[in-house]
Amino acid sequence: MSRSPNTLPAAILGLAIVSASLVGAVAVERVRRGGDEITVTGSATRAVTSDLAVWRLDVVAQDRDQLAATRASAAGATATRAWLVAAGLPDSAITTRAPTTFTQEEWVNGSPTGRIVGHRVSTQVEVRTPAVDLVATLAADPAALLDLGVPVVPQSPEYLYADLPAIRGPLLAEATLDARGRAEEIVGAAGARVGRIKAVRVGVFQVRKRQSTEISDYGMYDTADREKDITGVIRVTFAID
Repeated sequence: MSRSPNTLPAAILGLAIVSASLVGAVAVERVRRGGDEITVTGSATRAVTSDLAVWRLDVVAQDRDQLAATRASAAGATATRAWLVAAGLPDSAITTRAPTTFTQEEWVNGSPTGRIVGHRVSTQVEVRTPAVDLVATLAADPAALLDLGVPVVPQSPEYLYADLPAIRGPLLAEATLDARGRAEEIVGAAGARVGRIKAVRVGVFQVRKRQSTEISDYGMYDTADREKDITGVIRVTFAID
C-alpha cells in the first residue's frame, strides 16, 4: 500500500502540536502550585507644575586694582538686588553671596611670568522664590538690568517641585496597584490568583519635562522646564495562590 508524500510531515506537525500542548500544560500546572511567586514592575506618573524657582546672577567686575574690582562687583550686586525688588520679588527671597576673587597672571609665550596684571571679582545674587512665573519673565529679558550698566551674567533659572517628598508615598502606592494589575493579568491566564506581597524594591524617581520619554538608571531631575512629569517605579514580588 503506497503512502502519501504528505503523511510524514503531517505526522511530525501533529507530534509537535501535542508536545507544545504538554509543555503548556506543565507550565500552567507549575504556576498553579502553591509557593510559587511572580515579580513584576509597576509605575505611576503624575503631572505637576514647578512651585519653586532658583535663579542665580553673577555680577562680575575686573580691574588691575583688587579693591576697585571688589567695590565694582559689590555695587553691581546691590543694584541687581534693588532691581529684583523693584520687579516685585521680596527682599527676603534674595541672597547675596560672598565675593570670589580670581587673580589674573601675565603669560608670555605660554608660560606665566609671576606678574599680576589684574583681578576678577564675582559676586553672586541668588533668588529663591515660589514666584515661578515672575522669575521666568525676568530671566527671559535681562536687557533691563544690563541697561543699568550692571556687569551681570545671569544663569538659566532652575524650576523645582518642592512638594516632591509629599507625593512620593502616594505615587508608590499607585505604582504598587499597577504592579498587582499586571501580575493578575499574567497569573490569571494560568488560572491562578495573585496572593500577598513577598518583596518590594523601590526604584528611582524620574522628574522629567512634560511627556518626555527620557529616563536614567540613576534617576533624573529636569530643572529647565516648569511643567514636569514625576514617575515612580516599584518592583514587587507576589505569592501565587
